[in-house]
Amino acid sequence: MNKIMMMAMASVGTIASASNVCFAANGTQLTGYGAKAAGMAGASVAFPQDATAAATNPAGMAVVGSRVDGDIQILYVESETEFLNSENKHSGKRYAPIPEFGINYQLNDQVSLGFATAASGVLFRYNDALIPNPNLDRAKGAFLQVVGLPTLGYKVNDQLSLGFSLALAAQRFEVQGIPLPDGSGGFPAHGAEYSYGTGWRAGALWQANDWFSVGAMYAAKIKMSNLDKYEDDLLSTVGGSIDVPEQYSVGIALKPTDQLTFALDWQHISWQNVDAFHELFGWRSQDVFRAGIAYELNRQWTIRTGYSTTRKQFGSDYAVQNALLVGINPNAVTFGATRTLQNGGELTFGYEYDLSTSVKGSGASEGSKISTNMGFVTVGYGWKF
Repeated sequence: MNKIMMMAMASVGTIASASNVCFAANGTQLTGYGAKAAGMAGASVAFPQDATAAATNPAGMAVVGSRVDGDIQILYVESETEFLNSENKHSGKRYAPIPEFGINYQLNDQVSLGFATAASGVLFRYNDALIPNPNLDRAKGAFLQVVGLPTLGYKVNDQLSLGFSLALAAQRFEVQGIPLPDGSGGFPAHGAEYSYGTGWRAGALWQANDWFSVGAMYAAKIKMSNLDKYEDDLLSTVGGSIDVPEQYSVGIALKPTDQLTFALDWQHISWQNVDAFHELFGWRSQDVFRAGIAYELNRQWTIRTGYSTTRKQFGSDYAVQNALLVGINPNAVTFGATRTLQNGGELTFGYEYDLSTSVKGSGASEGSKISTNMGFVTVGYGWKF
């Protein structure tokens, strides 16, 4: 088995996740965080709408008031893959619930304290082994990453708000069925291993007037502790850890009428600066562009739609290494609606369709092809207090 094959099979198990992890087209990240933002394709840096705002811009917590929000984004993904040659075909599909949570308390007119979560990961496994070998178990694994964001929001004045979050990251990692270089069997199954790290995020929100806002966010790279059981084999070439990439974003929101809001975001995710993603999978950094619209039909109903686009996180010459990381859909269309209830509650629904796409391998991945269909259904509830 050549070096490319060894790297490929080590890679396919590295970030396959458990059933409660998100699987997204923006590398491992969701298109949008929070039920309302998800309905606008994630466009929310300058348009915070609930207590999950810290996941996109910590400064948003300073303006959403006292409230609690929770939602579930339910993933459906289906993929067909030709691995190394067109005759070696595999398929599979999975469902996964992705819970999110946020709470915010307005201490006074200027200061708020809150907490939100941001989950990430990937999810897939095929119905059979990628390489026929009676000594090899089906390649599968689990990767769960959750970042908790205790957040301080501060309103400098009526126009400018600032926010700062600690980023408390935890990972769970487990793989099995990864072939040895000679193809005689697989690497030992070490079971579940955990990793932890601490970083920070900061943001600003300038609401210039009633119809124009600008937001910005920066999230520092989080150095994660080593996954000790895997650092001498699967992750030996990348230092034994899977760090959380640096990212930053800017956005604007326009409100031409009291009922209508347009939001535009640009986000940069630095996958290329994380050894585990770049060296094992060939992932490159992404620039994600998002546009969303919210329209208030009346006091009870608000409807939303949005579109997100970026380039694929890897080139066609890395199709083999990404055989289990099938979240390759760079374009997403979203829809959503919120029903405001009499008790201060809000019930939100949403749907995301990631436009079908495929990657046809080239170079060292010649003969491989990945084709994926995926989407999300979102249900959330928020309560103002």
